[in-house]
Amino acid sequence: MIEGFTTASLDALIGQASLMNDLELQSYLGSLSSTDRASFVSSQVSGAITSVSGDKESMFLDNADKLKGADRNVEAAMYYLARTKDLHNLASDADDVTSSQLNILNVNSDLSVRQNEINEWSNQNKLDTLFFLQILFTGLCFIAFVLFLKVSGIITHTVFLMLTIVTGIFIVLTLILRYRFTAINRDSRYWHKSRFPGQADKNKAQSSSGSCPS
Repeated sequence: MIEGFTTASLDALIGQASLMNDLELQSYLGSLSSTDRASFVSSQVSGAITSVSGDKESMFLDNADKLKGADRNVEAAMYYLARTKDLHNLASDADDVTSSQLNILNVNSDLSVRQNEINEWSNQNKLDTLFFLQILFTGLCFIAFVLFLKVSGIITHTVFLMLTIVTGIFIVLTLILRYRFTAINRDSRYWHKSRFPGQADKNKAQSSSGSCPS
């Protein structure tokens, strides 16, 4: 209720006012001549058409502006997606290159370490072989010196044979012990590492070092 009036009474008053307006309009039109009525109706229709056309044009322009804005938003979104895809591809390529370089570095590092192990084993084996050759050369020089003493009559033939046999046995034992230790007890990958009896050599199949001298 608003100021003593109910909703129903307000609706009734609004209907009566509208009816009175219609009656006044009819009365006004009835007082006009046919030409004036036609002119009034024409002006009212023209105004309504002009108002409706203006509203439609305004709505069309507003919708056109909204459509252009939406099109620009879609275009910007497409550019953003394309740029994001390019950045993703660039990041993926950089990641692939980095991973490849890391793999190459790991492989090169492993190869470098293994090559150093091979070089160390080979060099130490050559030094050990040189040591045996030095013993062999020293033994032969000693035998030649003993032979000179025998020929000079300083020592007897028996002493010569005994010294020669002892020297030969020493050289042969050195060769056997050296070969046996290198072939059986020494690790095939690490020169300064030994294997215990019965221990399997896991590096034997992978070892690419030179063979031991016989």
